[in-house]
Amino acid sequence: MQKRNSFLTFITALIPGVGYMYLGLVKRGIQVLLAFLLVEPLFRLLGIGFLTGIVRIPIWFYTFFDTFSVARMLDMEKPVHDTDFIFSKYVKDGEYPVVDRNKIGRNLTLIIAIALILIGIFAILNNLFISYPIYKLIRSYISSLFIPVLLVLAGIYLLFRNRK
Repeated sequence: MQKRNSFLTFITALIPGVGYMYLGLVKRGIQVLLAFLLVEPLFRLLGIGFLTGIVRIPIWFYTFFDTFSVARMLDMEKPVHDTDFIFSKYVKDGEYPVVDRNKIGRNLTLIIAIALILIGIFAILNNLFISYPIYKLIRSYISSLFIPVLLVLAGIYLLFRNRK
């Protein structure tokens, strides 16, 4: 099989989902692109648009690096199935995209439940305290400092993780 153009892979990987589509994983690519694009309008509708970056940045980083991982697997002629983006890790081994519901289990349900509760709580708090100046100050700090602090903490964690 012919190796893919590295430059085109890089350019398409810059837009979440488009890299997957370039590699032939159209179903996964469309799901990622829609999720990435719909986060902001959904969060703005809920009144928590300032949290958009907290969700979008990890999606972007994951899809950017995963696109190269998938391209490498395709170049080595390993099979890569066009499975769902969220449930791709739960596909039965050796079967073409059949989701193994037993592997998904309670953990995924718990994560989704916690995420929905947190988004709801943030939306309620935002609507209750929107007129208070202290809340506006806290919200501006969250939107301007949270991501840089999170990146610094992630870097420190990665540096010291292997020193045990």
